[in-house]
Amino acid sequence: MDVTSHLRTALDAAIALANGFGAAWTRGRARVSGDREHDRETASSALLLATWRVPSIEDRALDGVAEVGAALYRALGELAGGDEDAAAATVNGLLRRADAAPTLTRHGDEPWHLHFAAPGADPVLAWLADLVTAVAMLLGSTEVTRLRGCAAQRCDRFFLDATRGRTQRFCSTACQNRTKVAAFRARSRADER
Repeated sequence: MDVTSHLRTALDAAIALANGFGAAWTRGRARVSGDREHDRETASSALLLATWRVPSIEDRALDGVAEVGAALYRALGELAGGDEDAAAATVNGLLRRADAAPTLTRHGDEPWHLHFAAPGADPVLAWLADLVTAVAMLLGSTEVTRLRGCAAQRCDRFFLDATRGRTQRFCSTACQNRTKVAAFRARSRADER
């Protein structure tokens, strides 16, 4: 997969959106559910990765964003688990839902680049189309093996392994440190016995 900066930011945003609405645990903390403002912040933070400006997300749109995020999480889980057929079915459904339609776009003096929603589309739907398409492009590439689930206990986040040797096990330094501290404490308790 030839990763352009636009595609990479869309993929990072898609994974952040999926983790925000699908992961039961994030870095040792249980997901907050049912809190509209927390959900709005989760959606805004993910979309901010793909754009410099985040639209105001109405309650009606927020429900759709949360559903897409949860479905993307399911697709990432299917991909990480090796079930590409199930992931493709999930992503195809999301592509239809987002009305993804490739369109060359240019903002000011920027170079032409691909967006995946028609000009004039609802901004939230347009960004969702970009995010879902980025996951679809990951699915159809050899880079799909870089998709991993965090190895830390009480963290269900997905991430793309950015290491050259493909050895990354944790989504963040925080999860890596929590795991090391837990292992140290377990060894210390075993030594005391």
